[in-house]
Amino acid sequence: MIFRILDIETIPDYSVWTRGETTYRLVPADDDDKRVRAVEASQFPPPHSQRVVAISYVDVSFDPVATPKYKFASCATDCRWSRDPKQLDAEERSLLVDFGKIAAPDVHYVSWNGRTFDLPVISMRSLKHGIACKWYYDSRDVRYRYSTEGHCDLMDFLADYGASRPMKLHDACRLVGLPGKTDMTGASIEETYLSTMSDSKRDLQPVFDKVARYCLQDSIQTALLWVRSRFHVGKVDAEAHNAVMRSFEESSVIQNAISIDWDRIKV
Repeated sequence: MIFRILDIETIPDYSVWTRGETTYRLVPADDDDKRVRAVEASQFPPPHSQRVVAISYVDVSFDPVATPKYKFASCATDCRWSRDPKQLDAEERSLLVDFGKIAAPDVHYVSWNGRTFDLPVISMRSLKHGIACKWYYDSRDVRYRYSTEGHCDLMDFLADYGASRPMKLHDACRLVGLPGKTDMTGASIEETYLSTMSDSKRDLQPVFDKVARYCLQDSIQTALLWVRSRFHVGKVDAEAHNAVMRSFEESSVIQNAISIDWDRIKV
């Protein structure tokens, strides 16, 4: 059995998004007085209008008779877009097609806020491009909120499915000794994309590599949080938990992707 911890990065596709009415929020007008001013509230595009520019995943294998039962298996990440607006759809489609090729019945997905964002984005953008998502609809558990079978949205799970306030991934990572966000955030992806559009001489490959690495860092840290959750709920003991962590620590791919104080995150 494979647990696939996935993450995506997106930019808005304004061609398929109808903005709602403008709303405003009140903010302090000045630090020295109590006056307030109204500023336009930002509107976050819904899943169907989020163009996928990067996908990463980390695979953790599960074998009930092995020691440890869970073990780092592999990972991958990719980032693509084009300066030619006519080629943007083609680049996104190729990302989604490649992701769909690795879907399998025995894969269980793990995400951070993936039930609200990542999986609906992948599904709706696949709908746009005419890509079948049998893996998403075949099993009820992949989309059913109150189950960790098929798909575990770790953010929702740790928040008791809305009973408490959810954490941001960065905060959850810092809680258990992981570094969290490093040199990028999800909010900076659009800015990075736009900067390459305005500089036609800029080499895109280093930008792709940076975004792909950032996307993979999120998948890796979500995977490590998920392993900690297996210990937290009593699925594995401390020795087994630390053995899984060592399987990550010993991977050169993981070492090259992110710097982690491994002793700090062991129990």
